[in-house]
Amino acid sequence: MSSRIFAVFDIGTTGTRSVLVDEEGRELSKAYEEYPPLPRNIGIHEQLTDTYWRTACNTMQRALSNLDGGVDAVVGAVVATARDSITPVDKDGIPLSPTVTWMDNRSTQKSKDMAEDIGPRKSVNKLMWFIENKPNVFNNAHKFIFLDAFINYRLCGAMVSEPANARFGPIDHETLKWSEELCEKTGIPVDKLVEIVNPGSVIGEISGKASKATGLRKGTIVIMGSGDQQCSALGTGTIQTGVVKATTGTGTFIITHTDEHIEDPYVMFSNPSAIPGKWILEGVVPGTGLAYKWYRDQYCESEIALAAKTDRDVYEIIESSAATIPAGSDGLVVFPFMAYNKGIFYNLGFSHTKAHIARAIMEANGYGIHMYLEMMEGILDLEFAELRIDGGGANSPLWRQIQADCTNKTVVLPKSKDSTVIGAAMLGTVGTEVYGSYEEAVSNMFSVEERREPIPENHAVYEQQYTIYNKLLVAELAELILLTS
Repeated sequence: MSSRIFAVFDIGTTGTRSVLVDEEGRELSKAYEEYPPLPRNIGIHEQLTDTYWRTACNTMQRALSNLDGGVDAVVGAVVATARDSITPVDKDGIPLSPTVTWMDNRSTQKSKDMAEDIGPRKSVNKLMWFIENKPNVFNNAHKFIFLDAFINYRLCGAMVSEPANARFGPIDHETLKWSEELCEKTGIPVDKLVEIVNPGSVIGEISGKASKATGLRKGTIVIMGSGDQQCSALGTGTIQTGVVKATTGTGTFIITHTDEHIEDPYVMFSNPSAIPGKWILEGVVPGTGLAYKWYRDQYCESEIALAAKTDRDVYEIIESSAATIPAGSDGLVVFPFMAYNKGIFYNLGFSHTKAHIARAIMEANGYGIHMYLEMMEGILDLEFAELRIDGGGANSPLWRQIQADCTNKTVVLPKSKDSTVIGAAMLGTVGTEVYGSYEEAVSNMFSVEERREPIPENHAVYEQQYTIYNKLLVAELAELILLTS
């Protein structure tokens, strides 16, 4: 076994995962902890910021306790985070309010009036909301930081971010530095924003305090990570034209590589890549995996009890029933935009069962992926031969087949389903010069476990159902764009 190991903190929307990965891309030990749910008002998506640090420490300690060879084998630590999640902190890095997550679309009338100037920089809306609604918090804040800066500061004292996260703030897309012009227009002082550095940069060492909290050795190098989806793209080898990946987690994220920034990609986003100087084209369907979790929590009490008794995964039990339902869920189509209170169960009838709903939620994910693949192929004037997948949904054979059937693409499953973790570890290997390039890191750390082909008769059914999904999307699109602006 390789002696060079990287400790990865994957700070997600619903939980934190800590994983120890070697230079060949093997996951040696890992632990996960889900965040406790918080009561919230409609449209408000917040998390107590210290929850991220507490779960990071807890999971890393557990992962290290199961590592053969001990903590001395860890040569670097890397943080990957959910993006567009922002927190006001004081000079000591203490949060002054809960973290406002990426699913929260709070804004002000002024930010709506400035929508053309702000564009896809959604954290600007959040910052302007603080200016107008929490002026004391805004004025007392030393910095407004993204999750990467919060965790990195706790690890090594470096309150810094990188372009994939900073892109949601008042950034200049050409220079990837803070835009003084936009800051002046929005009333956001530049000195309330953190320094931006490139992914793969060495930013410090694990402090004594962080060592006690996480179990990592004091002095371990900390390497700048990137956004979770940027790391996922890197971890799936999506670093060249013609390769596309889809992550099914809290939401659905469809990403392909581009060499340059794409202006006005309609309902998609052109975001900085984890590889400095490169870009990704990204489509997002918020809340698809969260809709499945909602279904589990609200309607699967008996399945949860059975899982506890039999030591099985509750989702395996749910999907064993969903697998008995034919492709297309007997006409039921789920429109999964529940994050905006726009979820729809369409063609629901008395013949439909719980299992139909479970399968239809998975199929909604497939329709969303299909939609974005068509758009990307049109914009880039190419055709994708295959779809690389990762995230929690990739653990399900049924879900993988649904994705293949909906898109009519070969679905490629990486050996590691936690591609965000592998991509973060790749940043660590390049940052510590284990590998001389990202291409070399991908060559050594990415491998394929399964290739799954679409079933023609299922694809024919899904093509019909996809027209219904598109009808719902067209009917709701104007309001969805308004809600996300």
